[in-house]
Amino acid sequence: MPGVKDRMLNVIIEIINKTFSPAITVTGDTAIKTDLGLDSFEIVNLIYILEDRYRIEINETDIRFIVTVNDIAIILLKEQDA
Repeated sequence: MPGVKDRMLNVIIEIINKTFSPAITVTGDTAIKTDLGLDSFEIVNLIYILEDRYRIEINETDIRFIVTVNDIAIILLKEQDA
């Protein structure tokens, strides 16, 4: 049975696939900028979609440290627990 982080990761990947239609298979280790080629505007858009879905607000400082899809899941979990 998948844990909370795994379920959240699956939702993030689903949103990325629907929103950006990447040419690669997205996993937790997929790099947002280098693998997906998302620019700053697209990253902010993704964060906004996730904030709306989970009804949280992600700290701008945390956004600067996002490298992979897994990083997003960790930040979302942290914000949910706050």
